[in-house]
Amino acid sequence: MSGAGTDLILPFQVAGGAVRGRVVRLGAAVETILAGHDYPPLVAGMLAETLALAAVLAGSLKYDGVFTLQAQGNGPIGLLVADVTSAGDIRGYARFDAEAVAAVGEATVPALLGSGYLAFTVDQGPKTERYQGIVELSGNALADCARQYFTQSEQLDTEVMLGVSLGPRVMAAAVMIQRMPGSQPGAPILTADESLEAWRTATILLASLTREELLDAQLAAGDLAHRLFHAEGLQTWDAKPLRAQCRCSEAKIASALRSIPRAEIEELKDESGKVSITCEFCRTVYGFDAAALERVYMPPTKREMNA
Repeated sequence: MSGAGTDLILPFQVAGGAVRGRVVRLGAAVETILAGHDYPPLVAGMLAETLALAAVLAGSLKYDGVFTLQAQGNGPIGLLVADVTSAGDIRGYARFDAEAVAAVGEATVPALLGSGYLAFTVDQGPKTERYQGIVELSGNALADCARQYFTQSEQLDTEVMLGVSLGPRVMAAAVMIQRMPGSQPGAPILTADESLEAWRTATILLASLTREELLDAQLAAGDLAHRLFHAEGLQTWDAKPLRAQCRCSEAKIASALRSIPRAEIEELKDESGKVSITCEFCRTVYGFDAAALERVYMPPTKREMNA
């Protein structure tokens, strides 16, 4: 079966396309993303879930740009962000209150994120309209929030399973299935009862999946799908690779600095006279001395002449 290894999205369908789904496995990618930060286990686990959820959601969309998943709340973890490009680059980070996280005893959305929202954004460039969907944080897990969004906002029956292991091998995984409307291109011609029965069968089979199977790196994603749905006309396609890759650059940081009034830059300088900006995603530090700052604030024509 296709989908061997980790760091991939494997698309599949069952019942002739009445139900479509994705399997996501993240290994080295999620380990790389977490390694650059000193996250407490509860934060690392929640961010790993966010990365897996972002990947499985992005895998269900057709887009040319960046899909971003953002969870924001008033709890110990104030912000979780993960984004996936159409080329398969994935990154993410978390903002949190370390003391407040240390006082939390359970890894649930209410305990760690509190009240807030989950936002889905697709950005395909400056000449296109951004798509955004928002749903309140509800339920105990991020999977509950995603399920609620699709049910309420998209009228699309959806089931999601997420799993994370932080050791000895770091892994994050997700399986999502969705009941396709009859108007969907390529959907099979089924009666309402047949469509409902196909969906019920798929959800029962997904519910039989154990956490150990979901996170078993020796069980290829294609074999996992086969184990669950082989009796329901399973069809899989080629897996899409994912990789941890930040999109930060000195040029992008310089552009961000230009949005700050020149007079306020002085307050950002350290003892050596430098302004240092750290990328929240990959922790790369970009330093700008006096000469570099002068170049940043040159008028556009001069910057272009000196490029």
